[in-house]
Amino acid sequence: MIPISDINPAKSNPIISRIFIIASIIVYVLIQPKNPSELFNFFYEFAAIPCEVFNNKPLSIDQYYNNDCSALTSNIVFENKNIFLSLILSNIFHANFIHILGNLWSFWIFGNNIEDVLGRARFIIFLFMTGLFSMFAHVILNFNDINPIVGASGIVSALMGAYVYLFPNAQLLVLVPFGFLFPTTIRAKFFMIFWFFSQIVIALQNNNISWEAHIGGFLIGYLVLRIFNYRRYTL
Repeated sequence: MIPISDINPAKSNPIISRIFIIASIIVYVLIQPKNPSELFNFFYEFAAIPCEVFNNKPLSIDQYYNNDCSALTSNIVFENKNIFLSLILSNIFHANFIHILGNLWSFWIFGNNIEDVLGRARFIIFLFMTGLFSMFAHVILNFNDINPIVGASGIVSALMGAYVYLFPNAQLLVLVPFGFLFPTTIRAKFFMIFWFFSQIVIALQNNNISWEAHIGGFLIGYLVLRIFNYRRYTL
């Protein structure tokens, strides 16, 4: 089930959402290398890596080449790497065109309404905090992993959690694959149930998709608005 849009127009101009989307596109098009081997090294140099975050130390040569977090930790590969900054940058890095398209499209669908409700300053804080939290959710459950984490999907998941809290009955236009892509509408709360169970399926398949960041982001996005008792809209 692929979300296309929501029938829930924002009342204000979502400037921060636009800036985030444009910045992510600029990074993908102009900064990230296009050669696969160069991109591989780029992510290792600048993106968050669970082993590094957990140990608060950049990977050593042995860890890097042996793909082993428990290997000797002398002779750092990227000595000037800032671990905290890598947690932030990872949210605007993307592995390929489909990755960035899916994330930024979903960001726009759900983000403009959240920015509308929170206001720009609190929305910036929301993006920053949920981005970090979703990264930590992945790190905690994969602390020995030396593969970089990239993508805005943790933040997008937080936006989805916030959205279903605020607008549980909002109508979403989605495409459902039935041999072909069939367009229909569904309430946000039912779409999120489907999405949540899809993350469980992803977890059972044990692939390279970070379901930990997705579920962690979704939960923190929902809980933040619930804890601060934001008004819910029945639509």
